[in-house]
Amino acid sequence: MKEQLHNWHNPTVYTYQQTIRQKIIGYDLIYDVMTNMLQNHPCTDRMLIVGAGGGQELLTLGSTFPSTKFTAVDTSSSMLQLAEQHINQLNVPLDVEWHPTDLRSLKIDEPFDIATCHLLLHFIEDLDEKKVLLKKIAESLKDGSVLFLSSINADLTSLTFKQQLSYWQSSMRQNGISQDDWQRFEQSFGMTTHPIDMETLVNLLQEAGFPTVIPYFKSHMIDALVAIKEDAKRGF
Repeated sequence: MKEQLHNWHNPTVYTYQQTIRQKIIGYDLIYDVMTNMLQNHPCTDRMLIVGAGGGQELLTLGSTFPSTKFTAVDTSSSMLQLAEQHINQLNVPLDVEWHPTDLRSLKIDEPFDIATCHLLLHFIEDLDEKKVLLKKIAESLKDGSVLFLSSINADLTSLTFKQQLSYWQSSMRQNGISQDDWQRFEQSFGMTTHPIDMETLVNLLQEAGFPTVIPYFKSHMIDALVAIKEDAKRGF
């Protein structure tokens, strides 16, 4: 799913883990807080990782839930290879089923307990395509299950967008991002990076089958949310 991700972050996927932390302030908290929130979840047997390239979800979740069966989906085989290298850092081998494909073409025989979709949605240009992806994730989950999602969220036409970018630039430059890298990042908006505002994102999630949406992290234009799939029996 993250076919263009290494273009946004770095020309080579092998420096991904370093550069993403320079660009997303508090990057590890997205995954650490998610893992903490799942400690009391009733079932974590099967997890769907959408846009698994890079492997941070698998590394963080696998450290806490080593008995979970993971299904890792990403259209970039190079990024999946990076993810596999990343989780090899664990002393405990994980049960991971790798799928270098689009989630929409993946056959799912049994619904999942948890899904994650981190730092992917803003690379999908068309709004309807974003909705299709979120609906497919909802259809892949059990009723009452949760989706953890993070993405760049912004209104490119707003009066504050340029100021938001300026503040983000300051943070990235302080973290060691070069001016050339910053300019490539800035120029990606509207080209390979297609954010939507938070109101639109919440509406898409609710239309896809996630009526309850709860924010849990924010850093510059990056927001992380937990979305709960509708459960007819419990009235979600």
